[in-house]
Amino acid sequence: MIETLQGKVISVTNDAIILDVAGFGIKVLATGSLIRSVTIGDDLFCYTYFQVSAAGVSMFGFFSERERDLFEELVKVKTVGGKLAITILRHLDAEDILKAITLGNTTVLSIPGLGTKRTERICFELKPKIAKKFPDIDLSGNTGVAQSNFSLDKFVMDALTGLGFTLSESMRAVSLAKAASENDIDWTEEKLLKASLSILQR
Repeated sequence: MIETLQGKVISVTNDAIILDVAGFGIKVLATGSLIRSVTIGDDLFCYTYFQVSAAGVSMFGFFSERERDLFEELVKVKTVGGKLAITILRHLDAEDILKAITLGNTTVLSIPGLGTKRTERICFELKPKIAKKFPDIDLSGNTGVAQSNFSLDKFVMDALTGLGFTLSESMRAVSLAKAASENDIDWTEEKLLKASLSILQR
């Protein structure tokens, strides 16, 4: 199995990164944290999961081994394939997913393409496994924050893509805006949009 890849980023799209590895352009379906961490021209090292299915061959990429470990648990759930699992990890951080599963908070997992029945099944099937495989999950804080943050980020990213920026550019700008103001916990749509635009216009 191909455990990792290292190469130069030659393209970043809404859901994937294309890496030049020894002259071969490899498409890697990536998590949100991995997409946000790179720009074209960067040298990238990432963890991977290679999948062969009836639908074809796919390479999935992760920012950390922890993300990949979570992905491997998600794809074991009935009706959750690789592409849906990577979509979940593209919309939500791994720690928020782990916390939601542990606490049975299906609201946090309610992202586009993932219905109530699937979120309930994910929580039901994975809760005992997650507790054993990830014993260090931080359960402190309000689990509703992840969902409200997702809604806020989505609003701003929709606004930015409406202005002509790509989704990957928008995701990166929102992430950088928040990282630059870690102490500012009172984000509003207007403030986050303004900060993200400022980054994109540099």
